[in-house]
Amino acid sequence: MKNPLQSTFVAWIALAIVVIVIVTTFQYRQAWWSFIDLFFAFMMVFCQLAGLYIGRFNPYAGKRLQSIGAICLVLAVLAFIGEYVAYEVTAKL
Repeated sequence: MKNPLQSTFVAWIALAIVVIVIVTTFQYRQAWWSFIDLFFAFMMVFCQLAGLYIGRFNPYAGKRLQSIGAICLVLAVLAFIGEYVAYEVTAKL
């Protein structure tokens, strides 16, 4: 069985999920910086998808894009935590 992280179908589904989350939560985000976590989530999925397609022609570029996607995943998690903390702090004021 193929690794799910190496599947273009799974990457397309993840991209659709991220776009749906961006569209559905747009009205709840008032500040511009509250989209940073979704930006990094989108970039993670986009880099993974691009890496899978480009990796067929240039394996080095594909691996590089997939590693950039992994970095974007870490940044998305950190941005989500930071956004949660910022909202909790401002809610107590």
